[in-house]
Amino acid sequence: MSNKQQLVIVIALLCGLVLLWFLKQDPALNHLNTALKSDTVLQTYPYTFRTIKIENGVATLTSPRSPQVSVLQFLQIVKPHLDTDNPDSPTMIAAQKELAQVQEKAAEIAKAQPGIKDVEWEIDRSWYASHGVTVE
Repeated sequence: MSNKQQLVIVIALLCGLVLLWFLKQDPALNHLNTALKSDTVLQTYPYTFRTIKIENGVATLTSPRSPQVSVLQFLQIVKPHLDTDNPDSPTMIAAQKELAQVQEKAAEIAKAQPGIKDVEWEIDRSWYASHGVTVE
């Protein structure tokens, strides 16, 4: 096989991979992620909510909240100045309420998109891993 034939094969394979990647893109998912990134309330929060999938009118979004990881552990990462030793302190309660409000805002944005009726949450394992926390 000549070098020219090998080059044609490599180019054809690359074009096929690019086409496959393009066809697998979900415009609704990309649109929702853009809407989440564009919201000023979500922009100022130290965690970025993302859409994982949209199926049958249900958007699955990432979340730092889960029974698997204490909210105090999350707040210790994103707001290290907080005194997490006292979960009942006014600042800790305010931080927990802020997280709940921001997550609710992400859900509202998702439900405002055409065809999305509900939101499910999935723990963001990759975010925690990037901060040195293993989530089982």
